[in-house]
Amino acid sequence: MRGPGRDEVLLPARLAWRRLWLRRGIPATDLLAGGSALVVAPHPDDETIGCGVTILRKRDAGHRVDIAIVSDGALAEPAIGSPAEMAALRAVEATHACARLGVTAEHLHQLAFPDGGLAERADAVTERLAELVTRLRPDFLLVPVSCEGHPDHDATNRAARAAAARAGYAGRILEYPVWLWTHWPWTDGYGQARGFSARRFLREPVRRVGETRPLLVEAALGYRSRQRAALAEHASQMDPSGGPRSLPPSLLSATRSRYEVYLEVGALDHLARPTLPPTPAPAAADR
Repeated sequence: MRGPGRDEVLLPARLAWRRLWLRRGIPATDLLAGGSALVVAPHPDDETIGCGVTILRKRDAGHRVDIAIVSDGALAEPAIGSPAEMAALRAVEATHACARLGVTAEHLHQLAFPDGGLAERADAVTERLAELVTRLRPDFLLVPVSCEGHPDHDATNRAARAAAARAGYAGRILEYPVWLWTHWPWTDGYGQARGFSARRFLREPVRRVGETRPLLVEAALGYRSRQRAALAEHASQMDPSGGPRSLPPSLLSATRSRYEVYLEVGALDHLARPTLPPTPAPAAADR
């Protein structure tokens, strides 16, 4: 029998630090439930994992939500077909999952850039996203956290922020975590191979908790169960019993939390690799 992996071993401590961080959070349910939004997701299922509760709340309140899925998800693991077959399957799954979230196919924009290669196509991704931002003019632009660590997620953050600047976007940009949970709070840049000294084990989490305050969207009233129903539509990523095939416990635990978490744009740029350019100043009307 396989023993517990690193993620399982660290999960109790991660959850304890996360609860402490959330106690410093800023209530933002009413804020995030209002207004239109464009959710930018690197892969099919990121929109559901990171923003599912907020999407549901916005749609329940009658606000428009558009979802842009940047890559085709063809390299998802475990593969159950060729890359072309996986891309086609995941496009159908995304359509069904987003429908569960209240977002029809008309408002789902599957850009179908090659999975795993978004950084190499940064200019093209930026151009497509800028077109969407210009046309839709959403009140909120929701993008992955800048220090996710996954190359496609980090590239999507950079492209979305560049697109907003190119489009002269004057709305509010917020960042949502997905893979952040797999290395937070023991990180000062994702992927650094360092040992867990007693000093680091305590010092870095304290720093993470204190350096920024998350925005919290209440996930009670059945929203988590509806989010899980949408996630189940990504069936290629789920096992026959309904559990995830390859998503780590620290990531999935966030979908069972009382709150969905957002951060101000650029709040964790200092943890990103490579370092991002400074966040543009907000428009005068937003200051």
